[in-house]
Amino acid sequence: VSFFGTLVGKSLEAQLMIALWNTLFTTCGLWALGVSGAAFFSVLVFVCSFIPLLGVLLSTMPMGIVALGEYGVYKMIQVWLMVFMVHVVEAYFLNPQIYSSKLKLHPLLVLVALYVTEHCFGIGALFLAVPVTVFGIKAVLGGISLTRTSVDMPDLPPAKNAP
Repeated sequence: VSFFGTLVGKSLEAQLMIALWNTLFTTCGLWALGVSGAAFFSVLVFVCSFIPLLGVLLSTMPMGIVALGEYGVYKMIQVWLMVFMVHVVEAYFLNPQIYSSKLKLHPLLVLVALYVTEHCFGIGALFLAVPVTVFGIKAVLGGISLTRTSVDMPDLPPAKNAP
């Protein structure tokens, strides 16, 4: 249990790093495009980065609405394209690299784990996709013991020699 808890903790660390990078890239993109409210949107992007798949929609819609209202359709399309590019970098570079470094799993396996989990179990299961994959690999390859006796056995005093 403690090993799996450690994996989930490292997964949260990875997601925090991804959220920070995502926020940085999006904020820079908004400033470059001249969209007002970049500071507010940066907070929104950071919070929504922890919501698998729907987070990008929840954070992009207000940006698009502001861009449309203040600057027109062309600016809204620019915002959408910027967000699309940020998420391409996130999905195909940041996610695999950061999860790989935190959980010691090859980046390709990270992508496969996320893809298979989303298709088999839905969006809600994405949070546990990589920790469960690492746990499964370690269990199958013998890197961890799944028996209670190996974890719960107290240390015994050394045996005394019989006279």
